[in-house]
Amino acid sequence: MLIRDQVENAVRLQACGYKLLKWLEQALTDRFISPEAAGKYATSEDAAYAWLDKHYLNLPDSARPERSDLRAFSNFFSTYLDCTFDLDAEPGKRLYSPDAHCFCPICSWMVQKPHLRPKKITAGNKKVAERMKRTFLLRLAEARGISATNEKVDEMAKDPNLRESISLCTYAADLLQRLEGRTSGAASLALWRTFAWTPQGSPKKHFVLSSDEIMMAQDQLAERLSQL
Repeated sequence: MLIRDQVENAVRLQACGYKLLKWLEQALTDRFISPEAAGKYATSEDAAYAWLDKHYLNLPDSARPERSDLRAFSNFFSTYLDCTFDLDAEPGKRLYSPDAHCFCPICSWMVQKPHLRPKKITAGNKKVAERMKRTFLLRLAEARGISATNEKVDEMAKDPNLRESISLCTYAADLLQRLEGRTSGAASLALWRTFAWTPQGSPKKHFVLSSDEIMMAQDQLAERLSQL
């Protein structure tokens, strides 16, 4: 079961980690950090911790966690290349036109593609995400003293009206594991896109992960479980 204080801290560190990742992308573009070094920092908890500890005061304010959270933050940051992004050392260039209004030689130019690109979600990743959702519901039922069969949980997991709430809570539970350095791979990204993206397949404008919404979703799910 999700505990508010833990969720609030996890959401805060997730936001901080994403800002640091954007900073890292710019550092790669500016060749301030080599792709080889970035790959090491972003795939090893110990390497990430050593680097963040050494450069702590040089990090952007918005991407700097509390010192007391540095180990958990390092664990989380090291999961990004497993869960969310692929690192391309030589991304090449692409043709760019502001607002894509005209691609003539005067109105367009070549820009470097990003080093960090979102992972492609596979059918296998989606299956793992579905198992994670069912596991969360079963554990929530157990924590609340509710008797729930696998069949009833499966039925609940397929309810389109509960789709976002289940994915949101399951993502939060996975986020807590990532703070310990444990990762479910791109299944985490599959969960994220269930509630942070529109059904049409594009990111929701101005979406911000909220601990309040996570806790309200958990209460909603617990209420539904009690009715099974």
